[in-house]
Amino acid sequence: MKVQVISNNGALYEGASYAEVIRMMKLDSFTVPATKGEYMAETAKRCAIFNGKEIEYGTPKEFLQELKRVGAIRDLVVK
Repeated sequence: MKVQVISNNGALYEGASYAEVIRMMKLDSFTVPATKGEYMAETAKRCAIFNGKEIEYGTPKEFLQELKRVGAIRDLVVK
């Protein structure tokens, strides 16, 4: 499997799993969360603050699907 995320600013994140892509996104974030879980929680808070849309997730896959749903990322492609 190959997972690709294109951010709203055009950055491409690509990996062999949803979790791997999230780790890359975490490394590229302005904040420095200690864990992938902290990164996802902080991102969920920012989604609610910036566009008023809450996201709900339990897995890395659901997290990325929710970011796509609320427009926080431009595209999510799984091949």
